[in-house]
This record gives sequence, structure tokens and C-alpha cells, in this order.
Amino acid sequence: MRICYVAVDVAVPYFRGASTHVYEVAKHLTKLGHEVHVVSRRLNLGQLRHEVLDNVHIHRIYRGIGAPLPFSSYQRIREERGESESASFLNKSYERYLFTLFPLYAGLISSHIIIKFDIELIIERETSFGAGAIASMITRRPMILEIIGPRYSKRSFRKSKRILAYTRSMIREPAPPEKLVFVTAAADVERFRPDITQRKIIRERYNLRDSIVIGYVGTFAKWHGVEELIYASEKVLKRFSNVRFLMVGPYFEYVKEFTQKRGLSDAYVFTGPIPYKEVPGYINSADILVAPYNPAKSELRKKYGIGSPLKVFEYMACGKPVITTSVQPIIQVVNEGKTGVLIPAGDPEALSEAIVSLIEKPMFAERIGKAAREEVEKHYSWGAFAKQLENILRETIKSA
Repeated sequence: MRICYVAVDVAVPYFRGASTHVYEVAKHLTKLGHEVHVVSRRLNLGQLRHEVLDNVHIHRIYRGIGAPLPFSSYQRIREERGESESASFLNKSYERYLFTLFPLYAGLISSHIIIKFDIELIIERETSFGAGAIASMITRRPMILEIIGPRYSKRSFRKSKRILAYTRSMIREPAPPEKLVFVTAAADVERFRPDITQRKIIRERYNLRDSIVIGYVGTFAKWHGVEELIYASEKVLKRFSNVRFLMVGPYFEYVKEFTQKRGLSDAYVFTGPIPYKEVPGYINSADILVAPYNPAKSELRKKYGIGSPLKVFEYMACGKPVITTSVQPIIQVVNEGKTGVLIPAGDPEALSEAIVSLIEKPMFAERIGKAAREEVEKHYSWGAFAKQLENILRETIKSA
């Protein structure tokens, strides 16, 4: 099959989870023998308009019409960081542009790519604001809408032959049962796996040789529960002075400042953003991994849920004991006490107790880490996901 994956609001490759998701889906579809063209976001002149990576054709367009915009986010990012919902005139105008002129522009460019490469089917990621639906109408190619978050276009919802959904909470309106397919995301089990060598390298690099390391990987959005982790760490450090917290990812500055105010700086290491290919080494350097999601910290997440917990799959794939929160869709993936530890959202006390318990019971921690790896290998690899998606794509083309 020849497939166009319209993800015009996602930079590929990049350090954000959305970028990882798009890239892994496309890459594993090509491994099955399909030709995949991704229409992604171009951030600056330094990025090529077109290149081939891992046999995936990446076509990049600016978010502005023919040029990058001077700002990279709008109200969605403010909400994710737990800030006020009140939007300025600039934010409102920007959002209006993203749902009107931008999808028309992106849809026309996607249509050109679809016709040029004789593409058979379109997948639209929901943050493309309807660009895939416009391309589908112009080229008359069938379309699948991929919903990981709630900001999809109603035009795309109506136009799609199938709706690929990761959680029911993201669906804003009734959908015909024959269109709706629920799936679960995954991890690259070849890239993310136990690795003693990388563990040693990273621990040496950050002087963590003899420490008990608690790891977090992400973008430090407030709904990720990083503030709860800091409160929890105070109690953990009273019990174990040799614990260190390895915090990996961008946008960490406000968290670092918070640790300084609470006198915890010496216990925290902030790495900043790192290349995706290096993430497994950082996960392997930790003894325990945390993903203490707290949807209440974001109006968007509180209303619609957290979407696909990519970091949890990657932690598990590395054979690490994971502490995360008991919310959807995590409770469908993590089996409490067997493949991970579940705690209530927004509960620093429960988080500190879970960390202490895993430190005190190393054999138990090792056992759930191994079980987590086995679970991901069996059910949550990108290879398995791509095969499932391949069947859905074939059915869509046949029924078009």
C-alpha cells in the first residue's frame, strides 16, 4: 500500500511524544513493505522540506503559510501546563487560523503529494485540524482519522471511513460502531530493552554510580505529576539519602526552580532534551521509573483524559519497575503488583510510599520489571501495532 500520514502539527523527528508516535507508526508500516509519506511540521530553515529516514518519506511544511510562525504553541499548550484557560486575542486568532486557513493550506499541499506519488489511503492525526479530510475530498482517497487527543476536526470525523481511537474519553460525539476501532499504542522493543552497558555509561556521565536512581522522561507538563514527585521526594530522601532523581526532557526550568526553593537541588539531575535514540540509555540508568500523571492539573486532560501513555510502554520495555497512576488507559495496560505499581492521581504520599516500597523490596522490583518487559513484547510492540493497523488499512481500501 501507498499511505499518506498527515500529521502537519507534529515535527518529525523530534523529542516530543507525538513525534515518536508518528515516526514509529510510519517506520513499522514500511517494515511491512508499505510506502509511507508523512506530511509533518517544518520548524525552521535548517530542516529539509523532504527527506527519507528509515525508508519513510518525510515532507515538511511550515505552520504559517510558506513561513514559520514566530510562536510555536497556542491555548492547548497553556492548558497542558495547567495555566489559566482565559485566552488572549492573539491566542484566539491563532486558534481560528489553525482550524480554518491552515488546514486548507496543508490539505492542498498534502493533495499534491498524494497525486504525485499515487497514494491510496490517508491517515490523519487529529492535530492536523482537518487537513487530511480536505486532501481526501480533493483526491477522493479514503481516509482514517487517528484520535489520540480531543482536538480533531468535525469535518475529519465525518469524512473518515474508520476512526482509530486510543481512549473513548477523547471522542466528543457519537460515532457509528462500524467506524470506531480502539487500539493501544506501543514501544519499540528492539530499541527499548534492558541494556547494562548504557546503564553504566549514563550513570558515570552524571556521577550516579552508587545512587538509587528514580527516573522521569517527559516534557514536564504539570499534568505529568512532576510537582507531586518533588513533594514525594522529600519523604523518600529522609529515608534514603543516596537516592537521586534523573529528570530527562525539555521545559524543565520551572521544576528545577521548585527543587531549589525546597532545598532539594543536590538530589536532582536535569538533562534537558536528548535525542530519541539516546532515551533507552537514560531509562536503563534508573532503578525505578515514574509517570505520576495527574489529569486534574489540566482542564483539557481533566475533561478528556491523558491519551496514550507512551513513556509507560517505553519504561516497561526496558524491564524497569514502573510507578504510575490508576487512570485510563493505564489501568488497561499495567497490572497492579505484577507489571507495575498503581497509585491514585495527585497523591504525593502514595507516590513516596510506592518508591520506598520498591527500594526496600529489590527482588519484587526486579520481578515486576521483568514481567513488564514480557508484557510489552507480547502485546505492545510497534511491530504488532503495525500489523493490526495494516489490516484496518486494507479493509478501508476494500470498502471505499
